[in-house]
Order: sequence, then structure tokens, then C-alpha cells
Amino acid sequence: MAAAAVVPGFRPAEHGLHFANAFPRVPALWFPLGPLVRLPIGNAADGLCGGMSLLVKERFEAGRPVPPDRTPPGPGTPLFESIVRHQVVSLDWLRVPLRFYSLQAFRPERTDPFARLLGRRSRTSETVHEWHRVRAEIDAGRLAPVGLIRTISPNPLLLGHNHQVLAFGYEVVDDRLSLRIYDPNHPDQDDIELRMRLGVDRRGPATMLQTTGEPLFAFFLESR
Repeated sequence: MAAAAVVPGFRPAEHGLHFANAFPRVPALWFPLGPLVRLPIGNAADGLCGGMSLLVKERFEAGRPVPPDRTPPGPGTPLFESIVRHQVVSLDWLRVPLRFYSLQAFRPERTDPFARLLGRRSRTSETVHEWHRVRAEIDAGRLAPVGLIRTISPNPLLLGHNHQVLAFGYEVVDDRLSLRIYDPNHPDQDDIELRMRLGVDRRGPATMLQTTGEPLFAFFLESR
């Protein structure tokens, strides 16, 4: 049994930003506290992958090309400010960070005596559930913002180790899924994939990988 689909016309090398998610160590934005005082918020060096992904999605759906820049824009430039604004939007009023933490922090049900009682899925079965939501977006011809869980820890300070990408295509052969993505960390690459077995078993996170080698423990659709 096989199935495949792509968002018509989308290619990361053409429609993705042409620079990597590698910004200087500067505040992502400044919050005004008065006419002379501003509070620095965030650190651009921690990554602006959500803003980059959302900007690419917005530009593609509007039929507008991305800027030709080949190096990350600096603070105060219009492109940097646009990416930061999209980064804030990508957090979805903190619902996205909370979802990241939910999947990052909790143990699978086979090691957590309360998980089954609370009806909590394992990370693998949760990801299979999310895959069907991602597939529905792609089948409808829409780019799908996807959150990637790259660390397992209850420490909220490690939330920045997780990542945001855009899914634009998939192929399923038997129970093997290959999900094609635009990854802001790897510009101009059309061949990056997330791969997993859709059959839920006790091996859990070992059934998932990203072809560029970063760890992958789960993923979810970020609703927009």
C-alpha cells in the first residue's frame, strides 16, 4: 500500500529563505516600558525558526517571492523585524511552547503509572495522530507548520532545543512514512525528510529520525 502528495509548486530551494537560522546574540525584540526605557526580550541566537517558517508559508501562499538575501539579516533591518514578528505569531499566544513542553517533559505510559489513568498517549502514538492532521493539510494543498521534539527533559530551559519547520509533501509505503520538509536550519535543500514507522510499538522514539541527523522524538501540527 502506498500513498503520496505534495503541495503543488513548493520547493524549499526556491520558496524557502536562502540563509540559515543562525542569528547574532542580540535581543529578538524590545518591549517599551516608557519613553526612554526598553526591555530586551528573547535572544535571536537561540533561533527564529518559527518566524522563518511562517514567513515562508505566508509569502508562498500570497504568491510573493522570498528576499534574495544569502546571509541572515541583522537587527534593525526590515527583514529581521519581519522574521521576529512572525516568530511571535508562531508562538500562538504561548500555546505552541506549552505543546512543546507537554511532549518534551512527560514520560511515555509504560514508565509512568499515571499516564494510562489520565488517558495520555505515548509520544509515538501521539505523533501518529498528529501525522494524520499534517496529511490533511498537505492533501488540501497547504503547507503545514510542524513542531519537532528534539529533547526529552522536564527542564523548561531546554525548550529552545526543539524546532519548527514546514511540511510540504509525504510518501507512505506500507507503514513507512517519509515527510518532506523545509527546515530553516538547512537552506536550499529539497531532500530533507522526517521518517517514522506508523505502526505504534514499544520502541517509541527509536522509530523516528530526520535525514540530516538531528534527534527526533515526536512532532505535531501547529494549528494556524
